[in-house]
Amino acid sequence: MTSAVLDLLIVRIVESGLLEDPVAGNGLVYGRASIDAAGTVVNVNVDPELDEHGEDVDPEALIAAVSRILSIGESKWRAVIEEVVTDIEDAVDGEPVIEQIDLRDDLEATSVVVFADAVLLAFLAPKQFPDSRILVQLDEELEVDGVEVREIDSTETVEFDSLDELLDEISRAED
Repeated sequence: MTSAVLDLLIVRIVESGLLEDPVAGNGLVYGRASIDAAGTVVNVNVDPELDEHGEDVDPEALIAAVSRILSIGESKWRAVIEEVVTDIEDAVDGEPVIEQIDLRDDLEATSVVVFADAVLLAFLAPKQFPDSRILVQLDEELEVDGVEVREIDSTETVEFDSLDELLDEISRAED
């Protein structure tokens, strides 16, 4: 009856008002929310880890974890960013840097995955790491527990302003 657990979780999240338009599916509850300290709106996935915990999921612990990351203070957020930047700079020490922009200014929080005992933040750094995502794991106290720079799927995305432009591009490719 893991669907009953997910149903209870989404009811509690709706009642809390933490996420905009929360939806349950694929074993998760997801929606969007603002991290005020970061000055951005992110996608939020709440993962009760049903495969691991089954019926023993504590919705209140998950809601508390969501609330903790969304209400993170500015000084704590800056400390997280500083540690992420330090870890990355130490890892790439001596490597040539194409963009001279400070990584602190380039990091953009895009999503959050909340577990009962951890949080996973995803960042983009489009100038310094245009082909990568930066994944940061935080523990229950929102201390950095790990940083990973992971290459984004190398599939190229092309955007068109109109259907006519798309059709023109397809026609050129067929020639």
